[in-house]
Amino acid sequence: MEVKDLTISFKTNQGFVRAVRGINFDLFEGETLAIVGESGSGKSVSTRAIMGILAGNGVIDKGQILYEGEDLTTIGEEDFHKLRGKKLGMIFQDPMSSLNPIMKIGRQITEAMLLNGHHLKNMKKDLVHAERVAILNVKKQVKKIQKNYDAQKLEINKEISELKKDKETDNTAKISSLKEKLSTLKVNKNSEIKENLKQIKPLVKAYKAKSKEADLEVKTFWNNEKEKSNKIVEDLLLKLEGLNKETEQAKILDLKNQISDEKERLRRVKRVTKKEAFERAIRIVKEVGIDNPEKRLKQYPFQLSGGMRQRIVIAIALTADPEILICDEPTTALDVTIQAQILELINKIKKERSLTVIFITHDLGVVANIADRIAVMYAGKIVEYGTNEEVFYNPKHPYTWALLSSMPDLNSKERLVAIPGTPPDMLYPPKGDAFAYRSEFALEIDFVEEPPFFKISDTHYAASWLLHENAPKVDKPEAITNRINDFKKRIQQEAKK
Repeated sequence: MEVKDLTISFKTNQGFVRAVRGINFDLFEGETLAIVGESGSGKSVSTRAIMGILAGNGVIDKGQILYEGEDLTTIGEEDFHKLRGKKLGMIFQDPMSSLNPIMKIGRQITEAMLLNGHHLKNMKKDLVHAERVAILNVKKQVKKIQKNYDAQKLEINKEISELKKDKETDNTAKISSLKEKLSTLKVNKNSEIKENLKQIKPLVKAYKAKSKEADLEVKTFWNNEKEKSNKIVEDLLLKLEGLNKETEQAKILDLKNQISDEKERLRRVKRVTKKEAFERAIRIVKEVGIDNPEKRLKQYPFQLSGGMRQRIVIAIALTADPEILICDEPTTALDVTIQAQILELINKIKKERSLTVIFITHDLGVVANIADRIAVMYAGKIVEYGTNEEVFYNPKHPYTWALLSSMPDLNSKERLVAIPGTPPDMLYPPKGDAFAYRSEFALEIDFVEEPPFFKISDTHYAASWLLHENAPKVDKPEAITNRINDFKKRIQQEAKK
């Protein structure tokens, strides 16, 4: 997955809250990317955009979320239904609010399997996926051209309106020039749309041809399976007819069970059956470390502990074998012991299923042993980005220093450092570096101009003016240096063991 310049706002009565402001990151297959930051930094909003579950007043202003050739910022709810669960899974913060309190656990786990388990329909969709995406991409491009034109038209009309209000100056020439510009933009827009629409016809033709091929392939597959199954059932029925009902009851029962199993197998070729969903639910509940799964599936959420509820939420996320699992602070509502168990479980499942994970947290300590790369977010922007070791052992942004300083540690003798002040009001995003108002290391330029990303290594970047060649030399706080040295000593000691 590739996220490019993602910008998200929320409409409120007071104005637009700029929740996410132009973030970029890549997600590589099989890795764990941790997104770390305080509450309100934009972590959860970013991943909710990936899942297509932004609040009703949420607006994606610009940017792209590219996954399997599609831009998820432009697809509709129907397309998201095909992705959620099957491709993208999510574990939410509070299991009690994620689960339906008046529905038994078993039904909650099997519900998605039964709704999305139309194997033959899904088989056809997969066969025509590339052709369908090609058509959608052209349609999206047409919408984008129209949207850009509408935005430019609005700005020009506003400018014309302002010029007309100015009665003291003769703005006739300017107004005429702007109208001419608008006319040119319209002609160019129509021309671009026309060129794009020309591509639709051959793509639709290719899609229809592929769709016919897919229908034939699916039909042939189903008929072959049906024929094979009918032959097996006929053979078993013939064997059944030749048995003595009084002396060979055990063999009769066995053959009847075989017939029943074969009929169930054929039903499973077509779609997920209730029996199959229940069997898979038991397997997954065992996989997430819950004993006596048959009993648990008949219980309600309020009959389980917090840790068990979170395990059930993880089980639900895993039912459709997603490729990407998003964990939105899954340990926040749990005590420390259970937190460790849940983290260990997520790490174990990731390795067993070759999952790709996005892990959201406000606590750097939580991701120390599970993240491959870390993106540190503040005020809707990523301020530092690097591998686990780079962010923990060579942090460069003052905000990352502050997060590390506030992290509890058994060996630290110094008082924990609280980050002064509060995060900025994103109704009015601050000018320059948003963290400058809370940082003791802020430079004058931090209050004037937003810092770009400075490259520290091929994988490590930080947006801080302290990294500029003309900036004064500022060392990281002594408490962090001591802590990093302690980390390294402990790792060396564990390696020797």
